[in-house]
Amino acid sequence: MRIPKGYAQEDLVVAELAQLGVGYLSRQGTREPAKASSPHNLIADLIRQPTSRVRVAVIALFLAHPEYSQYVPAALNSLPGRQAQILKIFYSAAYLLQKKYARSLRPFLGGKWMWLPDLFSHELGLAAVPSKDRLKELAQIHSELMKVELNWAGTYASAAHNLLHRWEMEKKWNQSLP
Repeated sequence: MRIPKGYAQEDLVVAELAQLGVGYLSRQGTREPAKASSPHNLIADLIRQPTSRVRVAVIALFLAHPEYSQYVPAALNSLPGRQAQILKIFYSAAYLLQKKYARSLRPFLGGKWMWLPDLFSHELGLAAVPSKDRLKELAQIHSELMKVELNWAGTYASAAHNLLHRWEMEKKWNQSLP
């Protein structure tokens, strides 16, 4: 089966994520990227992908590599308006989810652990929203931008759950090896 061009590129992005420890997404092919993308290009490439399952994985990337937060401004500069807004929303979701799942994430990150900086709460109008309601409010903002009613908060959380589940499974697999 031949993989359509846009999806072939998506497969390479998914392969690159797997190399960075975000390995919960399935792939259509076996090609590996010739070389690693710069972090800001990878972030922008994730947002440009044709399927939402891959776009949403940018949340998992930020949770697995909080140091990538420094590359968000450069990624934003390479994205058109609507895609830039989506990146801001997904980054903000990662920021909020990191607080919620810090206890689970920290052991896997060890010395790489760092808090994601709050880059967009003021711009998105979340700063005045009580902490417990911010993810829900962010999901509402996303629905309005996309003009689609979806359980965006659940979609954001699934990226964190999938990442943590994969890491837990890898930990068990590695412990069971002789």
